[in-house]
Amino acid sequence: MLSTVFWALWRRFWGNGDFKKVISRTIQAIIGMVVLTYQLQGKTYILITIAIAVWVILQYWSRAVGAILDAGLSHDQDPSLYGRWFRIPLDWVYDKLGKEKYVGFYDFWYALIRHTIGALPLLYYSWLAILLMPFQYVIYLGCHKLFFRFPDLYDNKILEKLTINEPKNIAEIIHGGLFGLVIYLIN
Repeated sequence: MLSTVFWALWRRFWGNGDFKKVISRTIQAIIGMVVLTYQLQGKTYILITIAIAVWVILQYWSRAVGAILDAGLSHDQDPSLYGRWFRIPLDWVYDKLGKEKYVGFYDFWYALIRHTIGALPLLYYSWLAILLMPFQYVIYLGCHKLFFRFPDLYDNKILEKLTINEPKNIAEIIHGGLFGLVIYLIN
């Protein structure tokens, strides 16, 4: 279960702005690639493993997610916050359906496309990679609901010291832990 703990902490550090001042995103990405390659080694040829690890870190973890961190609860978002290529086909579908974009379930579909593309190569190892595709939205939504229900969590001094006094921060730990668990189970 060390994998779960590592990836939970790695994801939290990845999302923490203060930590980026100490270790750059590039160094964090390289650490992620090395650890993932190590965890998946022995399952196939090393070059395939390295390629998959690089893809997963760059596509699953490195793509910006700021717009979907609110799990569709904000109504103040516009296309500039969704500036990734998969917004284009999703916008086209929403236009055809006559639905409002950038609110509600738009974030779910956006997150699903983003994480499916990022985790797809992991299916080479196991069908368990499917668990990484739909759950980020659910995790972030659940954490937002928790903080809406218990607003005192924002002002908790202990959580504040641990930098987990916001819904996105807790969600990062849970999401990283889920990733680590899936990688552990693949092995």
